[in-house]
Amino acid sequence: MDLTVISTYRVRSDALGDFRDLLGRHWPILRELELVTATPPQYYAGAAGDDGGVPVVEIFEWSSESAAQQAHTHPAISEIWERMATMWAPGGAAPVRTHLAVHPLEVAH
Repeated sequence: MDLTVISTYRVRSDALGDFRDLLGRHWPILRELELVTATPPQYYAGAAGDDGGVPVVEIFEWSSESAAQQAHTHPAISEIWERMATMWAPGGAAPVRTHLAVHPLEVAH
């Protein structure tokens, strides 16, 4: 299993500040539970689309192959994920969230 995850979210523009606050709580709780590595997550945001959705990207590393499953059963994490779900941008062609497990790709220059 690849432990690095790129998560994308399409957030309502009026909820971006609250979503950012949730992201600020998300990783520290995962870290306290030892579900993610000590490598700090990276966050990116793009311009709002025609549907008012702001693309937000979160990149982080699970600490083990079972960490994602453990996160799905923890009440504190579930509470954050449920609150995030209230902030998705409605409609649009892109999904409101995606999670892609990735690994480094060696490229010669």
